[in-house]
Amino acid sequence: MTSCEFDGDDWFYDSISRYKHLYMYDLQYPVTAFDWINNNFVCVATRGRPKHEITELSLPDKLCTSEELALSKNRDFQVVTGGFSSSEIRVLKHIPETRLICTSSVKNQDSIDIWRLGAHDTDLIETDGKIHSRKQKGTWSSIAAMDKNHVIFGSHGDNLCFADVITQNILLDTTELPFTCTSRISRISTLDNHTVCCCFTNGNLLMWDTREKTPTVHEINFERSNAHWTMDLCDTDLVQLSSGGDVLFLDTRKLKNVTSTNNIGLTTKDTDCLRVCLKLHKGNCLLYSVSGFDGNVYLYAVTSPSAEFVHEGHCKNCSVDLDPSNLNVVTHSWHPMENVILSAASDGSLHAWQPTSIL
Repeated sequence: MTSCEFDGDDWFYDSISRYKHLYMYDLQYPVTAFDWINNNFVCVATRGRPKHEITELSLPDKLCTSEELALSKNRDFQVVTGGFSSSEIRVLKHIPETRLICTSSVKNQDSIDIWRLGAHDTDLIETDGKIHSRKQKGTWSSIAAMDKNHVIFGSHGDNLCFADVITQNILLDTTELPFTCTSRISRISTLDNHTVCCCFTNGNLLMWDTREKTPTVHEINFERSNAHWTMDLCDTDLVQLSSGGDVLFLDTRKLKNVTSTNNIGLTTKDTDCLRVCLKLHKGNCLLYSVSGFDGNVYLYAVTSPSAEFVHEGHCKNCSVDLDPSNLNVVTHSWHPMENVILSAASDGSLHAWQPTSIL
């Protein structure tokens, strides 16, 4: 893993004033999924040949620390632990307060793998078990970590599983419920330690309090096209994004009513990369970011119809052998505590960045 070399164009010089932090790196293979490990580490899955890698990386010291480390020489991601997967990983979730991660991959469909990150006696990431769904759907699952012992995973409404990652047993599932919702799930997010919200690709939402047996499905009052939908949560605020560029804002306490709408003027057919993230900014201002439409990440204020900031670094600094129009941001995520975004593109570039404006 090496730092990318800037191409010397006007974008680089302009970035000096536009970014408070900008770290741009090239990985050997494209990132397919990642998740934060506490505040200073990130676990990254990449697609390789013939094996696929999982790597735990530490963040550069200056990125998420106070001013006393301003003179630190550590300006790179550092490999902490690593391992290999026989199948391309599509979803990766860290189990909080543990050294465990759960993954869902292309080959191991209808199940999730449990991995143990390396500790003091080893730098290897090794498999620690597997949990199989009781209803096979033939596709990879979305995953949400509830707490240090439990996860919810599933690919469709009728094969959601609430499982214990320590005993690797399924405690509750929707496979045998009088439950008619069989739609594909695009995203699962936790509302609290007992409740998750699932977004179906058709835009409907499912709320499941694991203290109750049966989930509740909500059909949102919005005229939808045949687009693919995904979502994100921040406290009780919920945002939905479609592959046609529609954005809906809802309150999880009143899901029937759409609070406000927007259309960002972007479309995509590559729905696997579609992603939206909510971030509560200072002064209780909500921001949201979107990616998966092209090689950029777009930042919006909820109250604004147009982008407040566009991160073009993946396109502007891509390999000379790659047409920027063929580049796509495959995923991005806000740091758990800081106003920093990590984004990865299909050329293997991994960027950690913080704009000086709006943040």
